[in-house]
Amino acid sequence: MEEHIRLTSFRVNEMQYKFHEGIQPGTRFQIKPKIECKMGRKDKTLFVNLSVKVNEDISSPVPFDIHVAMFGTFNVIEEEDQKVFIAEAVETLYPYLRAMVASVTANCNIPAYMLPPINPTAIASGENPDVGNENLS
Repeated sequence: MEEHIRLTSFRVNEMQYKFHEGIQPGTRFQIKPKIECKMGRKDKTLFVNLSVKVNEDISSPVPFDIHVAMFGTFNVIEEEDQKVFIAEAVETLYPYLRAMVASVTANCNIPAYMLPPINPTAIASGENPDVGNENLS
């Protein structure tokens, strides 16, 4: 992918984790993370918030709730459509988000949960593709 923006800094702004007690051994879960990207701009600087949530609901129980929100600052190298900027920002930040989720879950003494690969262009289009369908037991 041609580079239109360049990452200058990023940080984790928010992180929440909650384990669900009473999980029976051997229970299978379908984890469907919700990924969201928001972007703002001032002159040649882009400000991007990328977040993921995994929450339990009645129809689809999960072993834990997790929410991680990252903030990245990018410099615009070459002008392009906003969707292209978002796709490139997601492509850049998502590996850090995946590593954070895997690290948190592993450090909580449960099997590390690795967010599935995503299509940054789909996220840029406002879609939350069915990235989940991960079966954990």
